[in-house]
Amino acid sequence: MDIRNDKINEMIQSLKEEQLKRKARNRFAFFPLAILYMELILRLWSNQSFGGLGLLYILLFSLGAGLVCNILAGLFPERGRRVIHWSILVFLTLLFIVQIVFYTIFRGYAELDTALIATSALANFFLETIRVISTAVLPVLLLLLPIALFQAMELWKYRPFQPKRLPQLLVIALLIHGLTVGSILINNIGLLPLRAIYREQFTLNLAVQNFGLVTGMRLDVQYTIFGRPEVDLAELEYVTTTPALPVDELIEDTLPVEEEEPEIIIPTGYHTLDIDFEALLETETNPEIREMHEFFMNRRKSPRNEFTGIFEDKNLIWILGEAFHGLAIHPEITPTLYRLRNEGMYFRNFYTPDTGFSTTGGEFGTLLGMIPGNRNAFPQTADNYMPFGFGNLFRAKGYETWAFHNHTYTFYRRDISHPNLGYEWLAIGNGLDVTRQWPASDLEMMHASVDKFINAEQFHVYYMTVSGHLEYNFFGNNMAARHQSAVEHLPYSTGPRAFLATQIELDLAIQYLIDRLEEAGRLEDTVFVLSGDHYPYGLSIAEMEELGGAPILDPVIDLHQSPLIIWHAGMEEQMIIETYSSFYDLMPTLANMFNLPFDSRLVIGTDILSGLDPFIPFATRSWVSQYGRFNSRTGAFTPHPHIDPDAIPENHADQMTGRFILLETHSARIVTHDYFNIVLGDR
Repeated sequence: MDIRNDKINEMIQSLKEEQLKRKARNRFAFFPLAILYMELILRLWSNQSFGGLGLLYILLFSLGAGLVCNILAGLFPERGRRVIHWSILVFLTLLFIVQIVFYTIFRGYAELDTALIATSALANFFLETIRVISTAVLPVLLLLLPIALFQAMELWKYRPFQPKRLPQLLVIALLIHGLTVGSILINNIGLLPLRAIYREQFTLNLAVQNFGLVTGMRLDVQYTIFGRPEVDLAELEYVTTTPALPVDELIEDTLPVEEEEPEIIIPTGYHTLDIDFEALLETETNPEIREMHEFFMNRRKSPRNEFTGIFEDKNLIWILGEAFHGLAIHPEITPTLYRLRNEGMYFRNFYTPDTGFSTTGGEFGTLLGMIPGNRNAFPQTADNYMPFGFGNLFRAKGYETWAFHNHTYTFYRRDISHPNLGYEWLAIGNGLDVTRQWPASDLEMMHASVDKFINAEQFHVYYMTVSGHLEYNFFGNNMAARHQSAVEHLPYSTGPRAFLATQIELDLAIQYLIDRLEEAGRLEDTVFVLSGDHYPYGLSIAEMEELGGAPILDPVIDLHQSPLIIWHAGMEEQMIIETYSSFYDLMPTLANMFNLPFDSRLVIGTDILSGLDPFIPFATRSWVSQYGRFNSRTGAFTPHPHIDPDAIPENHADQMTGRFILLETHSARIVTHDYFNIVLGDR
């Protein structure tokens, strides 16, 4: 009997040990599988290409990261293990939820430096954030599933591995990680190889697509603290003087030529200032600044041309429209926008390229003609010498210069960046009296501001609007609700109709300015400039296709095509400009038209009407040139439909990739080194 009981006890003990081993194995496998699961949820929600090499790397990195989580927890006694496991699991879950919400709003992922403005953004857009979370309920709930399983299976009770196996696990984790990273670093094929995405040309969006969020955030933290590896600029193939299309090929329709039209004398020379780069090189010891001197000294110069000074001494009203897009122009719904496009200079192949930084990135590129290096690039210029800020350029000519925004005056720290550009800065909270609602009214902003400048002898005014901001619905967007009846009859779904309704407020605001200027006899002396900060990412691709009536074949690039309009009351017929261009090119283009003193070598953008070869960089590492486009997601270069592939220079794509890196690098260095102060500060 005792022998039988002993056997039964042995069997029971054996079963218990097997159960413990099984639960330990479950806990050991839990973190690799949980991380992979969350990566797949994010990948599906983000509409990324699901398969491919990226999926393989996500699998490998998830396995390695999961092993590291187990190793960290296994180093502690039971209570410590429990705390570490739960802390890691909750942190990962919140990280993925935050990125799901951020992607739902901005169609991109939040970098580490986004946390620096998170408090301000939450305070300003709290209700919008809650609404977006409500639209992303499904993926958020799915991301909570690992926590539920961890608790339901009581995995927190069990040690994931025996301490004596720690050396083996460390070796396995290091091997997986090392081999995975090694395979990436030897991948140096193509215009944007995996090695470049992992190192020199890292962006979080591309890293998530190719390596997963956990690895992308690890690299983001690493590069934020220690700096991103830099490309050896000396090895780039780009030469600064590339072939240019002649100016007469850039304009499709011009004003009619009369038989007795007087001869037009085209200004000669270049837009440069007197900078003795040779002398600067002799005294400079900082290697980065020396390289900058050499780059800018040898960079192409923008020639004066037939458009130089055509608006000299006129007033300028420069409007950066929140989410303004070609889809907003409608002959019935937005007649003023329609009029300006059809009477003015219409830059049809103009882009508001993705900067990765939403409105502040688009505004930085528009006003400064430079590529933002990070989300805080604008406030980082606040203590720099900024001679090419348009407020400073016009103020030097005796103009009154104002900048207005119908949102909080400190948001994105415009309260320190914009005065440094030469503007008297007014927004909600420091003198602009408009109704506090979301979004605020562009028309009210014009009512509250026009009398401050309309009687000035000469003025330049910059407006950053907000009425066109997402969300595009009729219950949480005051501007859409205000104009709902005007769009109710349109054959579109709610999103497109609400977007058009918000643009009615911008249309009315511009018409009000036109009417007031005409009443005051100032309209003939005033030029209007209108472009957008970014595409309306509050609309889905399907909704944009619905509103535009055509499919968007290349979302990486085509989503961002949005017109630039320059209008003056003296114009009677539309002038269509076909040149490929972007908001990076707007500052030098306007400086040429108003004959403002600037050095084109120091501006990253290009005067659109100069005949110099265009280039449009995207934060996704995609780009558009005069010959074609490179899509970083597909890795393919595609010639424009009107371009003969045989006419494209053999190394054009490599040249443009080099150009991208050089322009981005020197944009960042201009801000970091206060470079304008070095070369122009004594003037």
